Amino acid sequence: MTQNFIPDCLPAGPFTRKLWSDTECVIAEIINHPFCTQLAEGTLSKKSFRHYLGQDILYIEKDARAFAITAGRSDSNEDFDFFLSMARDGLEIERFLHSELLPFFDVKRPAKMSNICSQYTSFLLNTAFNASYPEAVAALLPCFWVYRETGLKIRERAIEDNPYQKWMDTYAGEIYGRYVQQFILIAEKLMEHASPLQLDAMRDSFRQSCEYEKAFFSEAFNF
Repeated sequence: MTQNFIPDCLPAGPFTRKLWSDTECVIAEIINHPFCTQLAEGTLSKKSFRHYLGQDILYIEKDARAFAITAGRSDSNEDFDFFLSMARDGLEIERFLHSELLPFFDVKRPAKMSNICSQYTSFLLNTAFNASYPEAVAALLPCFWVYRETGLKIRERAIEDNPYQKWMDTYAGEIYGRYVQQFILIAEKLMEHASPLQLDAMRDSFRQSCEYEKAFFSEAFNF
């Protein structure tokens, strides 16, 4: 039976609550993924983590572009400011993490994207360019909301003196959490005014990104 996870960054209302519950089985698979379990145990192979970090460098660059495109499509000044800040400040949190982890684990910038990283970033950019604005928002949300919950759950069960502690602390941190909570609120407002067809499209985008998040961990774990 799939374990239910009550998120630390709570849904902002009935629509994001359903968004979470409809995808909870995939989110549980992410949180219980062997990659995450071994991160908590401190036993994940350095080879797997190096592959993950290297691809994450390339992912973040494309993710920032998707956020900037999405910001430009917003009709709300508040949303525009938020997504522009996500393209800059929010992702800067992860870039700072890389600045500490990459030298420690001796990770160099990869020559090319992996298959999963390429598929995921292509999906985000294509959605940002060609789908509706609410769909673009929904597609970008899992990287933050699901990562926040994954970081918290891993840290809860992590061993002491864990070599991956800095990774866990970043995504479980208060600053990251504040960005996520505001992001969820924006998604809730968009879903509140969406048509049934748009709601289905947003849920599909959210779930697809969750599936890519799981695949990203699987690819690194099996590298």
